[in-house]
Amino acid sequence: MNFNTVKGQNLSIERIQADIEQGRICGAYLFSGPPGVGKKMVAICFAKALNCKKNNFRGCEECSSCLKMEKDAHPNLRIIFPEKESIKIEQIRNLKAESGYKIYEGKRRVWIIDEADKLTQEAANSLLKIMEEPPSDLILVLITHIPRTLPSTIISRCRTIQFSRLADREVTEILREKSVLSNNLISLVSQLARGSISEALKFTQSEEILREREVIFNLIKKNKSLSSQVFKLSERWSGKQRADIETLLNILLFFLRDILILKVDGQAFIFNRDKLTDLLNLKDNYSFSTLYRSIEAVEQSKVFIKANVSTQLVLETTWMKILYPEQLTYP
Repeated sequence: MNFNTVKGQNLSIERIQADIEQGRICGAYLFSGPPGVGKKMVAICFAKALNCKKNNFRGCEECSSCLKMEKDAHPNLRIIFPEKESIKIEQIRNLKAESGYKIYEGKRRVWIIDEADKLTQEAANSLLKIMEEPPSDLILVLITHIPRTLPSTIISRCRTIQFSRLADREVTEILREKSVLSNNLISLVSQLARGSISEALKFTQSEEILREREVIFNLIKKNKSLSSQVFKLSERWSGKQRADIETLLNILLFFLRDILILKVDGQAFIFNRDKLTDLLNLKDNYSFSTLYRSIEAVEQSKVFIKANVSTQLVLETTWMKILYPEQLTYP
C-alpha cells in the first residue's frame, strides 16, 4: 500500500507529497474528513514515504522500512486509537516517554492518533504539551471526522489536510477489487455507502441490514395489504440510530426509484439488480403519481426525523402513504 493505491484523495495526497518533496514537513497534521475515506491509509503511507530507504516520496514498497510499516512492525510508527470509547492520558504519557528515545532505525517517528475527537481532556492537555515542544524527528497525525470537538489550541498547531467523500464509482471499484459482494449488489451498496468505504464494507458484513432489505421489498410487493408488519417494523426501526434509520429509508427510496426508472425502460440504471425480475413485475402496480408521492414521503420523513418528530409516528405515516396512496387526499 502506498499513495498510488489510495483512491479518491488525489488533492490531499498532492499536498502531503509537496510537503515531503519541498522539505517543509510540519510537526503536526490534522487529517479531517468523513469516516471511511482513507485518512488512516494516507497517514500510514505518509509514514512510509518519510522513512523509505530508497527516498521514494510515495514509498517504494520494497525496502525493509516500507515492509515493516505495512505490517505495523516499524519502531517509528505508532497508531493510537480509543480504548473503551476514549483515548486516555496513559496512552499519551506512554508516547511522551518514547519521545525521549533516540531513533535507531529510519528517519522520522510518526504517531497517528486515530479518532482524535475521543481524546479525554487530560489526554488532550498532555498531547498539547508534546506539541508545544515537539522533538525535531517527530510527526503527529491526528485523524478525525469531527474536528470541531478538538481544542482550538491543538487545531492551531496542526496543518489541516481535508479529505472528501469518495465518488460512487470509486467505492464500486474498491468493492470489486475486494470481491466481498456479488456484482448485482455492488451498485446498490455503493449508493448506500455515501462515499465511505467503511460504510460499504459494513453493509457487506451486516446480515441485519440485508434482512431488513428483504422485509422492505416484501412490503413493497404487497402494496395493497397494510399489515401489522408495518407497525412492528416502524417500532423496530425507531429504536435504531438515526444514521441506520436513514440507511433503511434510502434502501426503500432506491426500490421506489428503480420501479420509477423501469416504468420508462431504464434497466441499465437501476441499483437493485438482484431484484430486476420482481421489479419488472411490480412496475405496473404503481402509477407515476404514486411513485412521485411515495419518494417525496420518504424524503420528508428524513427531515421530520432530524427535526425530532416522533420517529415511530413518522415511519408509520410514511409507509401508509406508500401502501395506501388512494386513501390519502393531497392538496
